[in-house]
Amino acid sequence: MRRTLLAAAVALASFNVLPTAQAQTEIRVSTAAPDTSPLSDAFRMIKARMETKFPGAIKVSVHTASALFRQGTELPAMQRGNLEMASPVTFEIEAQLPEYGVFSAAYLFRDADHLIKTFRSDIGKEYYEDVATKVGLVILDTAYLGTRTVNLNNDKKIEKPSDLAGTKMRMPPGASFQVLAKALGTTPVSMPITEVYLALKTGAIDAQDNPTNMTRDWKFHEVTKQVVLTKHLVQPVFIAIAKPFFDKLTPAQQAELRAAAREAADMEIAKTLMDEKSALDTFRAANVRISEPDATAFRAVVLKEYDNSGMAAKWKPGLLARIQAVK
Repeated sequence: MRRTLLAAAVALASFNVLPTAQAQTEIRVSTAAPDTSPLSDAFRMIKARMETKFPGAIKVSVHTASALFRQGTELPAMQRGNLEMASPVTFEIEAQLPEYGVFSAAYLFRDADHLIKTFRSDIGKEYYEDVATKVGLVILDTAYLGTRTVNLNNDKKIEKPSDLAGTKMRMPPGASFQVLAKALGTTPVSMPITEVYLALKTGAIDAQDNPTNMTRDWKFHEVTKQVVLTKHLVQPVFIAIAKPFFDKLTPAQQAELRAAAREAADMEIAKTLMDEKSALDTFRAANVRISEPDATAFRAVVLKEYDNSGMAAKWKPGLLARIQAVK
């Protein structure tokens, strides 16, 4: 009996000193981007790198086309601790940090190169720090969503903003998007991107604005008669993670995630630039009219609208000039 009890005690002691199995950390990614988009590819690249580097310890699941969270709800979900990663845009962050509303302004960035150089400069560093501190979001890197342009379900000739009067144009939720739509001469209609195809088909809306590759990927060109290359918004998109979750990762995991995000962002930028060009070939093959008005008239009206709406008064002093000075 004594020998049995001794053996049991030794076994229990041995059990207590054995290392416990490390719990697997799951990172769920939610994005409104269609499954075939460069942005979705970027998140899959991050998934592959993290799971290869930390086998059994890190699991990443990528949910595209708003399959997990509806567009516009990802940021609050991260803040509530209900989601780990997403691809927010400047408009969503501006709602909480209006001083950075200039990042959502039309005709701000000259092109994708100017955009990326800006966010990889001290300007971006300051922005990232404020977003982390005040919004609770860690921006791992910035990618290029594309250059937004107006797409119509009619072939009316468009040369200036007034030519778009009476046009019902879908815009994502958010005050800045609504101001932008009005500045372009249209009447904004807020709706999730998943509802746009049917709305264009039925005439509930007359237009939507998206980069050419997004218009193709969502198959909006099937219900579009004209692509008007207003090129009004060279748009950044962020690869972001909830700060409380990020802080719980090990230093090695954090460093690898940042490196993976930079690699994925570089790939996404290059692929998006190519995709935007190839999308135009798709439109031509589908007999969609492509027109390009002089952007000067649109730029002047848009900038005036930011002043009239009071939005420009909220912008961080001097930030616009600093962005424009980036070469």
